[in-house]
Amino acid sequence: MALQSMLRKMRLSLARLPPVGYGKLPLNPAYFLRDLWNGNSIYGMHLTKGELIYKDYIIPLQPGLWGKQNIPVDGLCKIYDFSWLRDLREFGTDNARLCARALIVDWMSRPPNTQHKVAYRSDILGKRLINWLGHYDFFASSADEAFKRQFMHRVLIEGRYITAMLPPTAGSYYAFAMLKGVMAVSLCLPEQFDLSVKITRCLKNELANQILEDGVHIERNAEIQLMVLQDLVEIKLMYQLTKQRPPNELTSALDNLSRALRALRHGDGGLALFNGSNESNPQSIDRILFHATQKRVAMTNMTKGGYIRCYANRATLLVDSGTPADIGRRSKHAGCLSLEFSVGKQRVFVNCGAGETKTWRSILGCTAAHSVLDLNGTDSVEFVQGKVASHFEAVAKHHIEEGAHLLEMGHNGWLKRYGVIYQRIIYLSSNGQILKGEERIDGPQQYPFMVRFHLHPSIVVEEDFIEFVNGKPEHVYALMANNPHEGRQIWWFRFSGANARIEESVYFGSGSRVLSKQIVLYVTVPEKKNKDEVVSVQTELLSKTDETHEVDTQTVLAEQPEESSDYVAIFHNKNNDQGSWQESDPALHSETVLETTVPQETVISEQTENHEKEKHALETDNPIEEVDAPQIVRWALHRKL
Repeated sequence: MALQSMLRKMRLSLARLPPVGYGKLPLNPAYFLRDLWNGNSIYGMHLTKGELIYKDYIIPLQPGLWGKQNIPVDGLCKIYDFSWLRDLREFGTDNARLCARALIVDWMSRPPNTQHKVAYRSDILGKRLINWLGHYDFFASSADEAFKRQFMHRVLIEGRYITAMLPPTAGSYYAFAMLKGVMAVSLCLPEQFDLSVKITRCLKNELANQILEDGVHIERNAEIQLMVLQDLVEIKLMYQLTKQRPPNELTSALDNLSRALRALRHGDGGLALFNGSNESNPQSIDRILFHATQKRVAMTNMTKGGYIRCYANRATLLVDSGTPADIGRRSKHAGCLSLEFSVGKQRVFVNCGAGETKTWRSILGCTAAHSVLDLNGTDSVEFVQGKVASHFEAVAKHHIEEGAHLLEMGHNGWLKRYGVIYQRIIYLSSNGQILKGEERIDGPQQYPFMVRFHLHPSIVVEEDFIEFVNGKPEHVYALMANNPHEGRQIWWFRFSGANARIEESVYFGSGSRVLSKQIVLYVTVPEKKNKDEVVSVQTELLSKTDETHEVDTQTVLAEQPEESSDYVAIFHNKNNDQGSWQESDPALHSETVLETTVPQETVISEQTENHEKEKHALETDNPIEEVDAPQIVRWALHRKL
């Protein structure tokens, strides 16, 4: 590795020297590449006025001013990769063509120093070259000969620099954008660059290193997977342009990547927000998938990639059940076992997405920014020098029966720190109308935890009450949405084993911050008393029990109040033969649960027996110790029709 790094630095140093011995440059590229992707004419109109619109930013972009003010790195990447050329092309006026040419002339006259970390990053350099050559007929067709010669000379200089970076850094998704840039200059300047064999070899190596068997990219980020798929589509078309057959490895990777990407989409066409992904534009996703492969099916088994997709009657449940990717230079993402749920085009449960700044990305990578359990305010994954701790392990099983889905999952992310195992069970009914789950913490000691359900910003939350048998209220949250494509939807969320509250949340699905809500189920653990306090409390309770034992017996023998029929079960027939996670009746949430009446003689006998045990414990100086049981929280979401 040290030798390769040294050789790479030497090649880059030579690439900075003036080009000598490259022969006479042609006036036009040998091949006219064609950019496949649509632009935005509104953005193009603003560019002619010197304004680059990026997310929530308006960045000045005009000759002499290339994003020199304090803007995020993502914004700088947008400026330096020249992808905004397609917006000007979409606008399509002569003014747009002249604007593009003026900006390119300014770049050629005063290019950034080659040490610029963003402008000459391998993927940005590759994208810039292919955007230049892909839009050449737009901005240069009516240009004079001086401009064309200057432009081809600049392509030669930057082409030398990017070819000096070969081979690309292994395992980085930047490699594919870099390779398409190298391939573009190799096609358009064949006398200066003859690298087709080397490009094919590097491409095969990166496909083997980065694409898993089930088509999931090793970053486990759907947005990165989309970018890689777009890069590979452009590489495939360049093979076809030169009438070369693409490598079999490339064709196979395009099929698998497309199937996995389809599986990670919700009904609205956007991507799931796992591991730093954003929704992306559904129309752009459709166009990329159209050019990638003719197969129109989604991947059903993504065990290698660590994702589970459940689909039932237009309801989509997506769960991240895999080990997080090593973060390297990027922010951490500790959302193992987090879920997202949507019905048709309406998202209900989501994760927070990826932030627009380094600080936001760090915050949104925490466990608390995902729809999953958060133990004691700590992340479920430990990262040691950018790598996931070696002891971390996640397991998952997916059962399907008659259209219903049952997921049994768990991980040991808190085992080393707290000595506990986290288990999560999720059930989706065959009609897609019922989603329910169980959160379980097993360990020798109990800890406070929260189960978070982040809601899509379009969801409105209201609170209602349903009475228990003993008169205590049960909180039921009504979730409502008015989706223009789906109409009005009402969902009821209920729970047991925890308290709950509605808190503020944020949503970065489109890349910019939007305020939203989250349902937080929380469990607190009372402080344990020492041995002397336990003995004192037990002695006091026993003395009171001796005095009131007769009264308690009379109370037990008194007439019992009639049970209310207003209580709606969260889990029906929990201990029946069918198991606690299967429906025994389609009308699960309309049946009343009646408690079995215990014979009065049995109640009295048990009280007396317990009373004698407590006395014996005090007499033998062995106070009764609390045995910590598993901490369990159950929840259910069902659609109210």
